[in-house]
Amino acid sequence: MRKAYLTALGAALAVTAVLGLMPHSGIGPGKGRGEVAVFHPSEMKRLTSSNLVDAIIGLQLTGRVGKVQWNQAVLTVEMRAEDEKQAERWYKDMEKLIRLSFTQMENVNRLLIRYVDSKADNRLLFAADVRRTDSWLSDNFSELSDADPLHDELWRKRLRIAYTTLLEKRLGPIDTYSTAPLPST
Repeated sequence: MRKAYLTALGAALAVTAVLGLMPHSGIGPGKGRGEVAVFHPSEMKRLTSSNLVDAIIGLQLTGRVGKVQWNQAVLTVEMRAEDEKQAERWYKDMEKLIRLSFTQMENVNRLLIRYVDSKADNRLLFAADVRRTDSWLSDNFSELSDADPLHDELWRKRLRIAYTTLLEKRLGPIDTYSTAPLPST
């Protein structure tokens, strides 16, 4: 009986040793391929609850993200504004979110972006509402990178921007400035 156990133990050790050496032997399906990827990154085409965090992190936003919500083809992102002097960065982050929603993803129909003041108890500064059906997305999307959405009246309308008096206290009167051309006389 003891001899049978020792024989089985020896056979198991021999098989283990052979299996352990096989990857280094150069035989088998991986021969000549080098390293084999374990995870294959795939391009996201549809936003889901399971890839929402990965999609937002992948944008590498410069501002802090407060909350993100995905509900029935509506993506809601709350951004925390640290400093009102960083409005240019706000615009770049908005552009990244719009690009993700409407050029990379095929199932986002509406994007709601809210900027809140982290120094003032997260009070709303301004909000934007962008929809897949907006005609400017196909005609004028490339112009967004050079836009000043808070001060340019045309872009305020395109992005459906609503702003609060708190933002005006920080940046000055919003309605008095526009980069839209003056009407000809």
